[in-house]
Amino acid sequence: MHSYKTDHPNQVHQLNFSISQNYYLLKSGEIKYQAKKFDVNWKNYEKTGKSHLVNFLIRDHFSNCFYAEIHSISEIPDMKDFLYNAWCQKEYFEFCGIPKSLILGRHIIETFPKLINFRNNTGLNIELATNGFATGIRSVRDWEHNISYYTHYKNYKMLKIFQENTEIICKDLNLRESGKTEANLNKWLNNEPRGILMNDKSEFDKFYGLTTYESKQAYQVKLI
Repeated sequence: MHSYKTDHPNQVHQLNFSISQNYYLLKSGEIKYQAKKFDVNWKNYEKTGKSHLVNFLIRDHFSNCFYAEIHSISEIPDMKDFLYNAWCQKEYFEFCGIPKSLILGRHIIETFPKLINFRNNTGLNIELATNGFATGIRSVRDWEHNISYYTHYKNYKMLKIFQENTEIICKDLNLRESGKTEANLNKWLNNEPRGILMNDKSEFDKFYGLTTYESKQAYQVKLI
């Protein structure tokens, strides 16, 4: 079992891609909560008869700051679209930057094999997680715990509305203080986050899609 020590934000990010055990989608597009957890995984979810929700979450190991999205299991986006949203500069949430290393589960590589292209073309170090905690499972629990708050008290009951407010939700969650440590976002902002900035989606897609990095002159990347 590996333990990780990081010295600054964006040194290591942890990626989680998982089926929600408590939330699903009604035909109306409304997010629905079920108290009893689903016994559901990637092999059996089609047998439940439910339109399950899927979590995409990326967590900075140093600060615990995270960015997350939820999607219907019938409309899962490509991982490159989520990673671009997570790593690009945003209007409402400061978290950004391609890290030095990315820890993820084997099932992510198997589902989205072009991540290997992104590794080869950007120098991103990809490591396979040795356990669930290495993929940011604690942050996923916090994220799921708060979905009900936003659906009920902020009236983001419809999946489309929830998705439209993802940046605002993520910033709000990462500014909360436990009383023991500073807020995740403040810790990320106050400790010199580093990394590569890439704010052009078409260029990002090329890094992800090319099997070889054909022209280094064609891409401009900026360090934070």
